[in-house]
Amino acid sequence: MEYRYTLEWYDSLISVTLNPARTDLPEITKQQTDAILITASGQKDKWLWEVKREIYGLNNKAQIEFLVRRYHSDLILLADQAYDNHNRMLQVPDHLRKLSTAIVSDLHELLSFLEDRYLKYLGMEQPVPAVCMQKTRDEMKARLGRLKVRLARRISDKALIEIVLGTLQQFFSKQDNRRVSFAQAGYMKELILGLEQAADLRTEAKVYQAVNEFLIYMNFNKRAYLNYYTERVAARINCFGSFSDKMDQLFLAYKEFNQMHIRPGVKLKPKYKGVKHVIGNWFAHEIAYLEKKYQWEVNPLEMRSEHGNPSGPQAKVKLALNADQIAILIRAFSSQGVLERGTVHAVFRHLVPYLSSKERVNLSWDSMRKRSYTPEDKDKKAVLAILENAMAAIRKFDGL
Repeated sequence: MEYRYTLEWYDSLISVTLNPARTDLPEITKQQTDAILITASGQKDKWLWEVKREIYGLNNKAQIEFLVRRYHSDLILLADQAYDNHNRMLQVPDHLRKLSTAIVSDLHELLSFLEDRYLKYLGMEQPVPAVCMQKTRDEMKARLGRLKVRLARRISDKALIEIVLGTLQQFFSKQDNRRVSFAQAGYMKELILGLEQAADLRTEAKVYQAVNEFLIYMNFNKRAYLNYYTERVAARINCFGSFSDKMDQLFLAYKEFNQMHIRPGVKLKPKYKGVKHVIGNWFAHEIAYLEKKYQWEVNPLEMRSEHGNPSGPQAKVKLALNADQIAILIRAFSSQGVLERGTVHAVFRHLVPYLSSKERVNLSWDSMRKRSYTPEDKDKKAVLAILENAMAAIRKFDGL
């Protein structure tokens, strides 16, 4: 299709009239700048009308994409030139500075129009124009300053704040000539928005949890954060003495991590492995290490009851549940302190041998313990239904 250049007036103004290298700017009078401002308003409206008319007249996606990208690239060149002119206007009258600011603002408005309406035709890897990026930097740095104060009041863990906000401050403080893509800028802006929402939560625990869940969701795969997350998990696990307790806590932390959602297609560092891959591998290695080490632990001879160890169906209590549902009940009662035997591990080891399910007589306490950390929804619903029936039965005991 034929492309018609529609920015001649802006091109002449920016390349010649307001270019300090080609025009003696102080000679431009205030009356002239006032006239240019009036003309600029009409030219902006005219350009918007023509672009809408041309794009709406096309039905072919490839043609629309070609047209939008050409408009966008032409605007980027002009906007960058206008921004460069503005920065070189060091000693000029105020009316010229006002005119230059207005022209830069007009081009930013035209770029925003294309990017807001037709971003899917531009591609997220397209560079953000310099004038737009500067405005974004100014806005985001102001929001970052406020966010830093709020998070410092809500989270006592300064290491986490430094890792996240340090990354954002570094990104929005860069003043070099390297281009930033729409994808990169959009990721960082969304990161700030998510952290602002997390900072609104009431308690420190909820804020801390929300921040970490959001960073996982946004695939914040910075090495410092990956190390921070795994170190926190390791510190929590190492508070427990026995290998069995450590395994319980490790499986629980792994389950919590696996339940966190991750947004597909986004990543802080696109060329590096994602959060799920790196931290997931860390959990797998730690579990393998502890299991290998735990297999050599020698357990003392257990005290036996006067009736001996249960071995047949007559010596066991049969529950009308499957093994996974029994495991959910045991873990729930243990976590609430109803079943007391020191640790969840010990509760399973001592209680399960005396139980049988509706499907099996002999149950593996260790297998049930592990599966209790990854229960299926259907089993949880079945257990909840049983508990609700039990509560209804209890209320009838006293005629409630």
